[in-house]
Amino acid sequence: MTDLRGRYSDSQNDLILEEFGCNSARTDVAVINGVLHAYEIKSDSDSLDRLPSQIEAYKGVFQYVTLVCGERLISRARGVIPAWWGIEKAQCKDGTVVLRATRSAKLNPKQDPLALANMLWKTEALACLRKFGHSMVTSRHSAEKVSRAVADNIPVDILSDQVRGAIKIRGGSGFAKRSSQDGGLCTTVPTVPPNHSSDLSWLLEQRYPHLLD
Repeated sequence: MTDLRGRYSDSQNDLILEEFGCNSARTDVAVINGVLHAYEIKSDSDSLDRLPSQIEAYKGVFQYVTLVCGERLISRARGVIPAWWGIEKAQCKDGTVVLRATRSAKLNPKQDPLALANMLWKTEALACLRKFGHSMVTSRHSAEKVSRAVADNIPVDILSDQVRGAIKIRGGSGFAKRSSQDGGLCTTVPTVPPNHSSDLSWLLEQRYPHLLD
């Protein structure tokens, strides 16, 4: 986190959120500024078992995704993640763990309009529709119908801008519970111990499981 806060230090533009809810999954860190960028962190004690489902969840929403991992997983991870994901390797230098970019993230070629629309609260989705002159649904319709109307009528690039703006306005407060069958609830409440944010040595530690995996 210290490294990311150094890169994204513009408090007027950059919003850094830990444990950011993304519909059916959560990403370790999300950077919300001119783009939606997810950082998925895997320590040397982690497995890659959850990575395929995380890839599926993130590809609909985020414009960029970067995997951060240590030496033990990096080779196997390359064979799992999409070509547009970036990779940053955690390594020890002079007694300190630093991150080194080995592959830059590229723009996601397959953002999903419905996945993006589902990132908006119902009131935000309705406001988005009204902003662009659409009135086919009202507050009396279900959240699912409102989200579908957004996905069907707002272009992906514009919708990405609207989602970023909404997240910034709420300050990363996460999701309200949606009226859907799965009853999913996504939050931005951190579960990683605070000392993990400034000390990256846990990334290379195999004795203790990563609490997020």
